[in-house]
Amino acid sequence: MSDVYCPGTRVCILPLLFILFSFTGPVWALEAGEPAPAFSLPRLGGDAALALADLKGKIVYVDFWASWCGPCRKSLPLYEEMQAGFPASQFRIIAINLDEDREDALHFLESNPVSYTILLDPEGVTASQWRIQVMPSSFLLDTDGAVVKAWAGFELSHIEEIENEIRALLH
Repeated sequence: MSDVYCPGTRVCILPLLFILFSFTGPVWALEAGEPAPAFSLPRLGGDAALALADLKGKIVYVDFWASWCGPCRKSLPLYEEMQAGFPASQFRIIAINLDEDREDALHFLESNPVSYTILLDPEGVTASQWRIQVMPSSFLLDTDGAVVKAWAGFELSHIEEIENEIRALLH
């Protein structure tokens, strides 16, 4: 049997959850129209928590990521550019980090700084509530906190698609 890279127990469980959900429920994550599960998580740079309810009335892009995830490393800097293209009064990006050690996220962000909010979910509780099975996973929420669209994984073409969805919600 070959060795499997597993930076944490939660990560090794994700493939098993995928198998379980494929037989018992949705293929993955939340579906369009579903209300996003509430959360209140600590910010990476401080002790103050941010709750999803604090963002009611804004369009929110929620991205689940980890420093060890290759596609996440590509997407986070691109989201920085995307955030700058929309008014902060109407649109926010929230990136929820799933690293078990906050230092891993800090180290990654030292060389890839972002201005949007980074929240911490080291135990994966919120990721579990959102039924995350693929890294990264992202969700666009409307002003009422309902899922408009979800993305599993990351491809460069997602940026244009996400931006088009945001523009449609802003008008």
